[in-house]
Amino acid sequence: MSKLTDTIDSLKPYVKAVVGFITPGVVALVAAVQDASPAGSSVTGPEWVGIGAACFLTGGAVFFARNKQPEPTPQGGVWGGG
Repeated sequence: MSKLTDTIDSLKPYVKAVVGFITPGVVALVAAVQDASPAGSSVTGPEWVGIGAACFLTGGAVFFARNKQPEPTPQGGVWGGG
């Protein structure tokens, strides 16, 4: 493999975590500034807390989730469990 491919592969978990961090915060922020929210066009303190919690919890979950499935192993020495 080339150095570029190795670099891209090593960054994948971090890029996924950054996207997982930003996306729920943006969605929650958009919902918070709608007219139907308690403060209308501004964001309240509890809404900021919810936005932050959504960002950190989702980003952390994406970062710590395994990216690859484990390799299958034979059952009883024979593939297919038989």
